[in-house]
Amino acid sequence: MDQIILFGDSITQQSFNQDLGFGFGAAILDAFARKVDVVNRGLSGYNTRQALHVLPRVLPPPEHANVRLMTLWFGANDARLPGSLGGPQQHVPMAEYLENLRLMIRHASVQAHQDIRLILVTPPPVDERKCIESDKAKYPDMPENVRRKASVAAQYAQAIRDLGNELKVPVLDVWSAMMERAGGIAHTDGPVGSLSAPRSEILQSFLRDGLHLSPEGYKVVHKEFLDLLQRVYPELLPGNLPFVLPAWDDEEAWSSMP
Repeated sequence: MDQIILFGDSITQQSFNQDLGFGFGAAILDAFARKVDVVNRGLSGYNTRQALHVLPRVLPPPEHANVRLMTLWFGANDARLPGSLGGPQQHVPMAEYLENLRLMIRHASVQAHQDIRLILVTPPPVDERKCIESDKAKYPDMPENVRRKASVAAQYAQAIRDLGNELKVPVLDVWSAMMERAGGIAHTDGPVGSLSAPRSEILQSFLRDGLHLSPEGYKVVHKEFLDLLQRVYPELLPGNLPFVLPAWDDEEAWSSMP
């Protein structure tokens, strides 16, 4: 079976988890059933520095499986504020973040799949109120500190858009899709999701802890992903791909089976 590789951090890893309800990865796997294997290569907590290091172990060599499509969805951890409390540091400066992604796109393990299609995915927005509440619950003895800022998430999302334009790689703009549904890109007091901007119940409905996506958030990603395929890679839409093995009632196919 050919493969679609979903490569990213915990937001990708958790997209196959059905405990909370709808998950983007699980829905894509179901849509491509019997046509292409959808492989979860989400690695919780990873930034682009770590992702670049393990990339050769993420993709199969072409002689083992042909990768038709690969998503690169990183930035939520790279954008964590430097020096913030709670576990090892995850922040990766913007220049290195972009260079890591360039190196991944040009990596020999990726380019070995000659017809591979790539999609860059922006990090989602951040809701600072929910992030602080989640951090308090996770680290009750830790002094209150802001580890993620909505304005920084916006900067890393813009960097992905710019990189997509630079390298001619399609961008799944999760940040803009969610922000537009939440009533606008920014307020005069700061981006939607920041403490200085009015609370957005719509944005909060997309983010179960201020960073990771809720089922409603994954539904946005699912719709935007299929819309992007329709625009840039229509040949990879599930409806345009044949079954690898014949249907049980395809009498013509079964009669010609060796």
